[in-house]
Amino acid sequence: MKKKSLVVVGAGIGGLTAAITAAELGLDVTLVEAGDKVGGAAAYSGGQVWLGANHVARRLGLEDSVADTLAYVQAAAGRDASSVDAALCERWIRGAADAAAWLEQVGAIRWELIADYPDYYYPNLSGARATGRYLTGAPFDGRQLGAARAQLHVSPHFPVGITYAEMFAWGGMSSKSRWDWPLVAERRAQDVLTFGTGIVAALFQAVLRRPVRLLLGHAATALLQDGRTVTGVCCQGPQGSVELHGAVILATGAHDWSRAFSERFTGIPPEDGGSVTPDTIRGDAMTLAAPLGGEVRALPAWAAPVLPGYRLGSPAFEGDTGYRACFEHCLPHTFLVNQRGERFCDDSFHSDIVACALQQDAQGRPANLPVFMVWDENHHARYGLGRAMPGETYPQGLVTSALTLAELAARLGIEAAGLEATAARFNAMSLTGTDTDFGRGSNLSVRRFRGDWNHQPNPNMGPVERAPFHGMRMRLLNTGIAAGGVRADGDGRVLRADGTAIDGLYVVGEGSARAAAGVGYNSGYSLSRAMAFGWLAVRHVVDATEPVTV
Repeated sequence: MKKKSLVVVGAGIGGLTAAITAAELGLDVTLVEAGDKVGGAAAYSGGQVWLGANHVARRLGLEDSVADTLAYVQAAAGRDASSVDAALCERWIRGAADAAAWLEQVGAIRWELIADYPDYYYPNLSGARATGRYLTGAPFDGRQLGAARAQLHVSPHFPVGITYAEMFAWGGMSSKSRWDWPLVAERRAQDVLTFGTGIVAALFQAVLRRPVRLLLGHAATALLQDGRTVTGVCCQGPQGSVELHGAVILATGAHDWSRAFSERFTGIPPEDGGSVTPDTIRGDAMTLAAPLGGEVRALPAWAAPVLPGYRLGSPAFEGDTGYRACFEHCLPHTFLVNQRGERFCDDSFHSDIVACALQQDAQGRPANLPVFMVWDENHHARYGLGRAMPGETYPQGLVTSALTLAELAARLGIEAAGLEATAARFNAMSLTGTDTDFGRGSNLSVRRFRGDWNHQPNPNMGPVERAPFHGMRMRLLNTGIAAGGVRADGDGRVLRADGTAIDGLYVVGEGSARAAAGVGYNSGYSLSRAMAFGWLAVRHVVDATEPVTV
C-alpha cells in the first residue's frame, strides 16, 4: 500500500515537529524551507515553551492541572476574554503537553524545566503558577549535526551556550559584569547550544535521523488543487520550479517581513518598527491560503508581543538584518519616554510598552511614538548594551550622549523640561524602589528574567543621575508572533469564512490566527502552540477519515 504523502512548508518548531511526527507515523514527508537555514523565529527565540500540566513538572512533583492552565489563559486575556476560543484553547493545552512528552519518548529532544520562573501574571491571575510551566531543551552539542550545523540559525539575541539557571545565578539576562565569562567562552568553543537555538538543533537532528526529504532554499509560491482539495504545493528552488504532492501543512511563521501585512496589522510606522526574526518570516501562510478561501483573522495591534530594540549600523554576520532586542531597558538607571519626555507605561514590561505606545491620540495616531530610552553612566558602567560590555564604547552611530539631560533632550528631539521633570520624579521613586506611577519592577517574571538581582531594593529600578547621560530612539520590534493569521480548527485544518475546512490544507504556529489564547500573552505561548498543532495536524493527516472536532 502506497504511503500517504505530506509536504511541510517551513522549518521552525512547528514544521520540525510536524516532520518528525509524520516520519514516525509512516508518512512520505518532505520538509520545505524558503531560506538556506532551519529554525525560523524559534531559533532566534529564548527557547521558552509554556506548557501547563506538563510531564517534566509532574515528575518533579509540581502540581498543576489542565483546568488551572485554561483558567490562566482565559484570565490573561481579561481585556477581551471573548477573543479566546475556549475549545481551541483546551485543544492546544492538552495537545502541547502530549506533544512534548511524545517528542521526548521518541528521542527527538530532552526537556528541562526553567526552575523558579513564574507565569507573567503570577500571583495576580487565577490559575497562575510560580514555577513549573516553562520548559526548554537540554543543552545540545552542536557538533552532533556535523556538516548540517551550517544549516542552523543561531540566535544573535540570547547568550547561546549557557543555561537559564546559570544566567539567573549570575544576576539576570543583562547583568554581564557578573557573568562567568571563561565558562561562556568554554561553552561556545564546545558549540553548546541552548535557548531557542538548542531546541531547534535537537529537533533538526531528529529530522535528519529520519526519512525526511529536506529542501532548503525552496519558497512555496502556490498551492495545488484537485477540485476543492489541496493536493500539493509549487515551490521555486535553485533549479527552478518544483511541484510537491500530498497534503500540505503551512508552518511558515508570522508576517514580520511583509511590509503590506505589517502596515495592515501592526500600525507601527516603518521608521519605528522592524523584526528580530530571520527575514524569511513574511506571512506566506496568508499569501498561500487566502486565494483558496482560507479566512484571515487578526487581533488588535496592541495584543502583539513586541520588544523594544534598535538596528545596528552594519550587520554582524552573513544574513544579519541588524535588528536587536534591547533587554537593558529593563535594568536600573534607565527609563523610556515619549517625545514629550514623559514616561507612559511600565517600561520594564514589554507587553505594557507596546500596548501604551500604540494607544491612539485624538487624530488616530500612536500617542507615544516615537519611544526613547534614556540612561546614565551608572547603567553604562554596569550593563553595557548588546555586545558592548559594561563600560565599553557603544556601537558607532547608535547612542547619543551629553553632559546634561537638557543637552541630551535637544540632541534627541525630546522636550527638555519634560525629560528633566521625569528624571527628577523617577529618581525620587528609585530611592524606595517603588514606582507609584506605573509599577516598574512589580512583575515577578520581569524581575526574575530581566532585572539585576544584585541591585536592591528593586532589580529593575535605579536613579538616572550620573553624567554623562545617554539615549537613543527605540524601535518596536516584532518577534515572530503574529497579529494576523489564517483561521484553523483544533486539528490545524484551514477554515473558510463559512467554517468549512479546506481538505488537505493545514496551518500551524504563527501562520494561524491566535484564537487559542486571544489577546492574552505569556512568553512561551508561541512555541508551545506551534509544537502542539504541528503534532496534532499530522495525526489528522494520518487518520483523516476520523477527524477530531472541537
